[in-house]
Amino acid sequence: MKDVLILTGGQEEHHYVARALRDLLEEESGTEVRVEVREVGQGGIESWLGWITAKMGRGKAKGETFGKWIRRAGIDVLGSSGWPQLRRLVALTLEEARPEVVVFFHPAVGLALQERVQDRSEAGFQRVGVVLEAEELPGWDGVTADLLWVADEGSAKELREKNPKAREVVAGGWPVRPSFDTGDDEKRGGGKKGEPFRVLYLINSRRRKAIRTVEKILQIKEVEVTAVVGKEEELRRDLQKAFSEPQGRLEIHGWVKNLAGMIRSHDLVVTKPGTISVREILATGRPAVLVQGGKDSDSRKGICRLITRLGAGALADSPGEIAARIRQALEGGGVGLREWGRRSRQEAVRSLGATDRLAHRIAQMAQASTEIERVPELRLIHHGHPGKKGLRMVDLHTHTIFSDGRLTLRELVDFYGRRGFDALAVTDHLVDRRRLLGRLANMSGLVLTAEDLPDYFRALGEERNRAWTKYRMILFPGLEFNHDGLTAKGSAHLLGVDLQKPIDPALSLKEICLEIREQGGLTIAAHPHHMSSAWGKDTLYLWERQEEFRPLIDAWEIGNRDDLFNPVGLKKLPLIAGSDFHKPKHLTSWKTLLWCEKEPEAIKECVRRNKDVSITLYRDHRFGGESEEREEKKGDGRLARQANQ
Repeated sequence: MKDVLILTGGQEEHHYVARALRDLLEEESGTEVRVEVREVGQGGIESWLGWITAKMGRGKAKGETFGKWIRRAGIDVLGSSGWPQLRRLVALTLEEARPEVVVFFHPAVGLALQERVQDRSEAGFQRVGVVLEAEELPGWDGVTADLLWVADEGSAKELREKNPKAREVVAGGWPVRPSFDTGDDEKRGGGKKGEPFRVLYLINSRRRKAIRTVEKILQIKEVEVTAVVGKEEELRRDLQKAFSEPQGRLEIHGWVKNLAGMIRSHDLVVTKPGTISVREILATGRPAVLVQGGKDSDSRKGICRLITRLGAGALADSPGEIAARIRQALEGGGVGLREWGRRSRQEAVRSLGATDRLAHRIAQMAQASTEIERVPELRLIHHGHPGKKGLRMVDLHTHTIFSDGRLTLRELVDFYGRRGFDALAVTDHLVDRRRLLGRLANMSGLVLTAEDLPDYFRALGEERNRAWTKYRMILFPGLEFNHDGLTAKGSAHLLGVDLQKPIDPALSLKEICLEIREQGGLTIAAHPHHMSSAWGKDTLYLWERQEEFRPLIDAWEIGNRDDLFNPVGLKKLPLIAGSDFHKPKHLTSWKTLLWCEKEPEAIKECVRRNKDVSITLYRDHRFGGESEEREEKKGDGRLARQANQ
């Protein structure tokens, strides 16, 4: 059984296409493919995605790519926390579903997938992005995907030029429900001598305006009108009362099951510019008059531009203008209407079978998932007997989606376990809520909150058992206590490793150190000196008070990711190195090697004594990272393989 996961962003168009794809995939593949639709645009995230869509691509005015712009907009702790929430929700959904193929409709969701695991061999699934509107194209420039599906060739050409991260871009048409997806199979005969023009009015406006619109259209003698009111029974009664004698030229319907068939039986459709309704009308090969009705959202403006660009209809605002557009189309025996019809039928032919073709491609990708090249597992160090001394590779500074990391806890364990690490500490951020920056960070979704701590420690306990059973890797529960001030000298980050229970971050740093020691854990000063990298600000509080804190701290980070703090060695302080891991590429960083037994107490004691400790700059041949970095890392990858064999 293969699994396909469809991630919607909360928009109506997403749900529509997701349902159509799900139905066709299940019909085509039967029991071979299981399809699940999940909404990741829930609550505040849905409105945040809408805001992102409305602003799509505007960051480029400042010379930024969309990816950088969306991260800056979403990660700013003074603004929306939608981005970290979305990234976390996508990661948890993927961990639970474990699909072979992921389908998504919003570039922000694609970026969340990309940030989670950037290397395909680690991702374990293929990605299909479906671009539903040409106006959204700027946002898809930097989205990694195995397949990007767009409606027209012009959009496909633009994406092929601007997005090298997309393996394949296909102009396959806009997916609609199968009942609408039949192309030009029925042609109306409107305009022929003695045969009336049939206008279908899908009423979705105010009651009084709807009645006036029907009245204006009926003033055109050669026109017959079919009004569809849906479930508005009161409106239906009002229309029947207002047009008690329509002389056989008006039909009024409520809810219509076979809407596609009704559209095909008419020459022209009058409706509001909803993305789905207009796409369905175009799929049947019928032209439309779109009722704008004042201010429109960006999506409505986009569908209006589509109709005018295709020449498959017209726009109108008032009942009188709607009737005028129809009258103009009927002049000269319906020349204008026939031209609209011809162009709309061309669009229908272009999109004919789009849903079926897309579903077929997704099913093929799911079935071929076992053929994706898997990198063989790498064991860096022979484990040997846990009770005997040996060289142990450890990383005691990592983060997950519980704070600002990219991977879930389970994914992090698998990521390190497959590489043969002997011990791993998960140290997600916990802030001092008494401080201004701490209160702001608590609102960002990028740090643990007090409410998260019970779930955090419970999950660590569960993964601790799995890490040992599956990989013989020791997992230490931990926290990174952030005491951030307005200056570097007023800021400190302290790691607590092998904690048995939460510690109040509002305590003073000395009290936190004593609490960690009371639980039998390690105290580690994180990035205690000036950092050369630009990823974070300096935290110098502990360094400025090293004599005061020396008795309370078990080790000081001499290496953190790419930084090497020489003063730690010159001061002969007990040392350790860690990756400060947030995402897969951070694996390439400083690590610690210990000569000790592979037991939790032995590892901690080795760090405390700090006699049999060394550091290494780790390189991993399995990680490819971004495509532009791969060539640069080939040499390092070969060296890593030779060193680790």
